[in-house]
Amino acid sequence: MVGLSFCDFAGTREEKAMMAEYRQKQWPRRFKNGSHLWSLALEKRKEGRCPLEPGEIGFILRAMGYTKETQIYVASGQVYGGNNRMAPLRNMFPNLVTKEDLASKEEIEHFKKHVTSLAALDFLVCLKSDVFVMTHGGNFAKLIIGFRRYMGRHRLKSIKPDKGLMSKFFGNPYMPWANFVEDVMITHQTRTGLPEATFPHYDLWENPLSHCMCRA
Repeated sequence: MVGLSFCDFAGTREEKAMMAEYRQKQWPRRFKNGSHLWSLALEKRKEGRCPLEPGEIGFILRAMGYTKETQIYVASGQVYGGNNRMAPLRNMFPNLVTKEDLASKEEIEHFKKHVTSLAALDFLVCLKSDVFVMTHGGNFAKLIIGFRRYMGRHRLKSIKPDKGLMSKFFGNPYMPWANFVEDVMITHQTRTGLPEATFPHYDLWENPLSHCMCRA
């Protein structure tokens, strides 16, 4: 998602060079010569079209009242920046696990034969979780929220952070923690996965209410 988003993220020169090479190879028409990406990335972040970073997710969850004892399951492949990028989230929530942590080597090897099988494992865990947090706007996360809504699991939280507003909050170094907590709570009172009324250009996978759900 980091590569596809064409957003800018902190990293070493080597990491940024690898990301630029990867983007140029995968999406040559969008990449061009890369000179336009910085201003584009800033605009996309303001509009809430960039994935949230692990540390940002940690702050949002702490503001919502989740304690450091909370178990966090990270549904992800290789993380850009590796362990260093995950460190802020792990420091706030030490009980951080992945499918590789929970499954034995023998169990996980069976699924490594197909990348989609690994994604399916993440999907099932997220589907059954007490709380699901959507950190990006990709189809994987949309399908999970939509499936939880459709199967009646909207009774469990599916948090969809307001990434644009969060970007504004995170960009204000003078914002007191108490104000941040209050604003996060108010902002996300209605962003917890309940079915929503649809509109002409809506995502069926994320919100199947109108055409796929019984209103009785």
